[in-house]
Amino acid sequence: IYNRPVNRFVAGFLGSPAMNFVDGRLEDADGGWRFAAEDIKIPLGTYDFAKPPAPGPVTFGIRPEHVSLNSGTGWPFSIAANVEVVEPMGSDTLVWLKLAQQNFSVRVTSERTPKNDEAVTLGFDPMRASLFDTATGTRI
Repeated sequence: IYNRPVNRFVAGFLGSPAMNFVDGRLEDADGGWRFAAEDIKIPLGTYDFAKPPAPGPVTFGIRPEHVSLNSGTGWPFSIAANVEVVEPMGSDTLVWLKLAQQNFSVRVTSERTPKNDEAVTLGFDPMRASLFDTATGTRI
């Protein structure tokens, strides 16, 4: 249930902090699929679709602990962002920023805490993400 939630409600209900959600669209990109929103385009070559995909509105979800901060360029997807809020939580820290103009959190260890307004690079594997049909909330 945690790694492959059946719908957006379950994805948002389980876990603390909650899964990040970014609204956008699923696009056919030269025979492959990608998620697009605002100025980002995330290739979905490693994503395991639960049902056959079709272009249209979707919600991209990824858990804060499945995103890496400033850890090199070896990720299938990476993007530059600016830290907005740093929230110390004891043994780890939540770093808040914007992705496609939407709030987005990253869980990092307390030893690697960035500063407010610092430029950072987010990296993750879309295989760890979840895509949800915007109309029904079901996993795609």
